[in-house]
Amino acid sequence: MIDKPCLKVFSASWPGTVEPWRARFIRDFHEELSSRFETEILAPAIHPKDSVEEQDGPLSIRRFRYFSGGKSPRSGGAGTLASMSWVLSARRSLKKWSRSDSKNVILVHWAVPGALLVSSWAKKHGIPVVVWCHGSDVHVHGRKRIGSWFLKKGLQEAAKVLAVSADMAQELEDRHQISGVEVLPVGIDPLFREPGTISRKNTGLQVLYVGERIESKGYGRALRAVQSAVENGLDVRFHVIGEGPMTGCGSYEPILYGAKDLKEVRRAMDSADLLLLPSHGEGTPLVVQEAIARQLPVAATPVGGIPDLFSDESGWFNLSEAGDVAIEKQLTSLLSELTDRPELLVQKREDLRPEGQKVIFREDSAHRMAQILCEVMT
Repeated sequence: MIDKPCLKVFSASWPGTVEPWRARFIRDFHEELSSRFETEILAPAIHPKDSVEEQDGPLSIRRFRYFSGGKSPRSGGAGTLASMSWVLSARRSLKKWSRSDSKNVILVHWAVPGALLVSSWAKKHGIPVVVWCHGSDVHVHGRKRIGSWFLKKGLQEAAKVLAVSADMAQELEDRHQISGVEVLPVGIDPLFREPGTISRKNTGLQVLYVGERIESKGYGRALRAVQSAVENGLDVRFHVIGEGPMTGCGSYEPILYGAKDLKEVRRAMDSADLLLLPSHGEGTPLVVQEAIARQLPVAATPVGGIPDLFSDESGWFNLSEAGDVAIEKQLTSLLSELTDRPELLVQKREDLRPEGQKVIFREDSAHRMAQILCEVMT
């Protein structure tokens, strides 16, 4: 019997006991890969209840503790003390990694600061490193002086660099002189290709947001735009799936569901008229790909790989104004127009016929990742 290669994964985010929804797509991706690789995960423990060691099906997980204050970096847990503690704790945990007797390869999710931290250990043990850039590592940290240094140094040591969007790959080349970056979106769950069972029978305009309830993801923009539409007398119902510190705005409260599994997300998409994602920055967001697969029109900002998922203006409404106030006004005006002219949504939905969809499913991206990992090991 031939031993499977050992895949060591260093991820800046991973689901835990308190937040099982966090980076769930990374966990599911590695479950898909596990038939090809013996997989060991190293990731941060954000909450005290998150286990230091855990066996999640075929995945062996080890977490390192740091001074997080019980908050993720995107939720305010990224101060100087937390960041230094994160790096030092990660370095200590990396020293406990051991080389397997079979072939070894390392995959780093989010390049900052993981790529540079892993590179010294990998070089010492002669193990190739693949780095997968997902979004904030390039569009946020990579645009700051210290983050840019971590990003460039870490990627220069990698055997292969991947980015989830062409926009991100171009930024890596233009800003950081990292060439030869392959574009590989993560891919969505196959349940989104199953036939729909829910009809849209609710009165009023049903709009949906799926994701973390934070400003950087555009939740505040969406919330304020819908609030303005409702105050103007429009019959708009705002359904929100996801966790986060933000809730309502003033006296206005949307319909909050909290975190839901993918079947519930699919059900919500099949019941909605429009998905909102007026985000400040993205890679190639899974939620937009999922909406496309369900033929749900999208209103989004043209950031990251979002425009690449559509043919021109087909299937989506491009929120292209500059600045929060302008984007919120544009979205409020769009909601008013769609209330008066529902046939616009019908046309956008027709634009998203399956034969014209530009989505990638998780098994396809996992297959390509397995090829890449095997290539760098030879």
